[in-house]
Amino acid sequence: MRTRTREWLRRFLHLGARAEKDGIPLRDVERQEDTVIRALDMLDERPGVVLADEVGMGKTYEAIGIAAATRHLNRRSRIVVVTPGPDLNNKWFGEFRRFGEMFDFGEEVVAASGLADFVDKVRKHPVVVAPVTMFRSGRGTGEQTYLLSLYFHWKELHGHTANAIMARFRDGTHGRFDVLKSKFLDAFTFEQLEPHLQAAFRRGRSGGAAGLDDLYEGGGLAAFESPDAVRAALYRARFVLTGKLMPMVDLLIVDEAHKLKNPGSLQTTAMRSVFRGRFRKSVFLTATPFQLAVSELREVFSLFGDAQGAPKDLHEEIERLLAAVAEYQLQYEAFQQTWLSMDPVMAAKFRWLYDNHSAILETTEDPSLQLVVKQVAALMSLKTKTIEPGFRKWMIRSLREEKRQYRQPLRETLRAEGASAFPFLIYERFIAELFRRQRQTHKAAVEINMASSYGAAQQGSILSTNAGMPAEAEVYRELLRGVLGDIESSAHDHPKISYAITDALNAADAGEKTLIFCSRIATLEQLRRELDGAWESRVLERWRRVYPESRATDIFDTHEDDDKRQRGIHSLLQARFHRPHDALYVVLRESGLRAVTALADWALARLSRVVEEANGILGGMRLGKTSAERVDYHVAKRCVEQAVARLVAASGEMPRSWSKALGSLLDKDDLVSNLDLLHDESERVYTDGEPPQWHITERITTVVIGLPGMLWERQAELLSHLSPALRARTVERLARYLTYKQVPFLADLLSEARAEGISVDPVESSVLLEFFPRFWESGSGRRWLEQLGTFLRYFLQRDARQQLEILDGPIKTGDFARHTRDGESRERLREAFNTPLYPMVLIANEVMQEGLDLHKHCRRVVHHDLAWNPAQIEQRIGRIDRLGSLTSRLRETSPTATLDVLYPVIRGTVDERLFRTVKTREKWLEFLLGAPPNFSEYSFSDEMPPPLPEKLSTDLAIDLGPQ
Repeated sequence: MRTRTREWLRRFLHLGARAEKDGIPLRDVERQEDTVIRALDMLDERPGVVLADEVGMGKTYEAIGIAAATRHLNRRSRIVVVTPGPDLNNKWFGEFRRFGEMFDFGEEVVAASGLADFVDKVRKHPVVVAPVTMFRSGRGTGEQTYLLSLYFHWKELHGHTANAIMARFRDGTHGRFDVLKSKFLDAFTFEQLEPHLQAAFRRGRSGGAAGLDDLYEGGGLAAFESPDAVRAALYRARFVLTGKLMPMVDLLIVDEAHKLKNPGSLQTTAMRSVFRGRFRKSVFLTATPFQLAVSELREVFSLFGDAQGAPKDLHEEIERLLAAVAEYQLQYEAFQQTWLSMDPVMAAKFRWLYDNHSAILETTEDPSLQLVVKQVAALMSLKTKTIEPGFRKWMIRSLREEKRQYRQPLRETLRAEGASAFPFLIYERFIAELFRRQRQTHKAAVEINMASSYGAAQQGSILSTNAGMPAEAEVYRELLRGVLGDIESSAHDHPKISYAITDALNAADAGEKTLIFCSRIATLEQLRRELDGAWESRVLERWRRVYPESRATDIFDTHEDDDKRQRGIHSLLQARFHRPHDALYVVLRESGLRAVTALADWALARLSRVVEEANGILGGMRLGKTSAERVDYHVAKRCVEQAVARLVAASGEMPRSWSKALGSLLDKDDLVSNLDLLHDESERVYTDGEPPQWHITERITTVVIGLPGMLWERQAELLSHLSPALRARTVERLARYLTYKQVPFLADLLSEARAEGISVDPVESSVLLEFFPRFWESGSGRRWLEQLGTFLRYFLQRDARQQLEILDGPIKTGDFARHTRDGESRERLREAFNTPLYPMVLIANEVMQEGLDLHKHCRRVVHHDLAWNPAQIEQRIGRIDRLGSLTSRLRETSPTATLDVLYPVIRGTVDERLFRTVKTREKWLEFLLGAPPNFSEYSFSDEMPPPLPEKLSTDLAIDLGPQ
């Protein structure tokens, strides 16, 4: 076995290449390197390893690092990465591309989608990324009929027998295929399949589902009357043939491997059938190797047994480990009960002795301590002799130790009181009546809906359908329907909805984003709707600092009965910032003479010459009617900037560093970078338009040159890293964003102006123009400036595709809250939420629960709808608890900064049972995989249990780290 060190690894793999850019501490890079080395060492001895680092610690990079080492050691090796679905498939493929700074895979990595595409690419390319969902295809009648026809040909079943089987298959509606002319997966001929047909149709020693031949030989024609059995046999044939057509895979990487815990699922069956004996080594990634019960580890580990050359006794080894885990759990529960019932004085005595004089405990004759000592000894024996070494053979798990300090779990107990309690009381009577009549109640499902929102309760099957029901129960159902209908539109009558809205709004006022997980569609939509309305009310309060007596109809647009729009103060002012005929237009656009070049002072010193040259350019333009008749600052800006560029070029005073920027200004066709991407009448010279009837004056020239200290001059260094086209597009998008209705920038601007004694009724453009440089120095202005700078720094870190996702995503609408039903792609929502700009609240369901990083500007997660599964809870939190997160950045300067995890629970409902269940399951997930025991976190009584000895907590913690 070769000796591997960090120095050896760094000769070809540079995991720290992106560390500074991604905000990853050096210690985490070194831990990832150690994990790669440890995994390679384990794979020398065993068929597989589970990378089980806690969520957000870089398992993807570790796995790609193992792939890189595999390719480095053997350039002919084949690697397959199986991902949970199309979205994560794209993410993995993108990560391989980003990984180029660390290890250059070149053009070796390809992504597959369907099964035929996968087999073709595995045969041709050394590294293939494919979604496990590809196995769900092939359920159509055509392919199944082909496989059945293939079986007839192999079995030599003809005439009446084959026809009789076909008559039983899908009611005999499909005819047989000519298998000598047709192709499997539209790619592989009969000659390529023939050597593998017995394995496909006959179970033999491989086990698993019965093949078509097993059905026929065991039950004859009658066996084909069972659709489920025939379907399973057809799946089996498809997957076995797929595997036989594949070359040997040297390294199989499976992401989110815990999804394969169910041995009867189609995906697990497919994985076992396709890859059985077709891979040499495997790496499984999962932060949650088991979720509901430790027994789920059986399936995860046993998949390693499908590797070529896997140990024959692997199954027995796993069973022994799981038996020891079960015994360990029993011993731990007994110890926990003993400890929780101990007299506090005796607990303190034991704690002091264990931490300072543990030898005394071994010989103690105090009966109050002897039981605890015995239980601790049994736990330590199991841990050191069986549990820890057993897990370490298969698993590497690094813990984010400090998460136990910075994660702040907050259980918020809510009460349904007054009118909001009425639906819950009726519901209880309804369920009780169903129970008394011995009818199915669906109690938990109904109550989970009601604890989510009244809208979700209404959409639940027991209330939304009209299935027959005892008359005594029907009375309560109708009453409940009526009550829910009456209060549906009043979100604040529901205690959890009211809490979620108030909490998210308060966080937004403090500049904090909130991630809310909600699995009920009705609740998802209601939260989005109510949050937008409630935030508008808060924005209105900020406008009232400027116009104290104003009403909502004064500030925001309204529509009369005939749908005629009545414009409010906000809308009228917003239009002025984007209407090129108002001087305020230039305020939020980039000055080419201040931000792009440093020619403002040069131009102002030669103002008359600039005006003359600019008017010459203007005179040669043909404009649309409005722009021809009135001063158009959009056009004037272009003319002045091009005039200055011409004069500088003619003077011979142009520094080399300005040549690129001036070249852009000189190009009369370069409209993208000079006309702000606005597609309007002034964006091109119209040969059939009208000559302008106005002239560029010295005042207009001074306005478009701009005052020193304006917005984009302050961000010029960041903007300089963008191409001219992208720079202009970004500036324009941000200029629009700042004036959206739900973004209170204009209200803050006028509030600061009013505080300086500037009249805001009416708003004078020239006065406000003069105020703007001072605004950016005010408290509100600095906050907006910092936010825009943070946005640009994040924007610059993204690749070209991601930058477009940001500019074309939610930032275009300025919505305060978004949800995963908005029709926006996961990528766009992710990119938008990772900027400091809107949305401030993301209401997510299961589609955002895995595979996304939402951590750049959020450190608050709310479990509005709880789950029974602790793995889901951990995956949710893991979206914002990752390397390089906002929390970790804040803790560099403020060690008390927290990541807040909120559990709103309605007292007296299924919420309480859900919370207890998921926390109890979480206890085992945490403790058995390395975290120290924590009785206080998983105690549900009002009294805090006595703390365990610190040394005992350390001793009982299982170490699965890479060292």
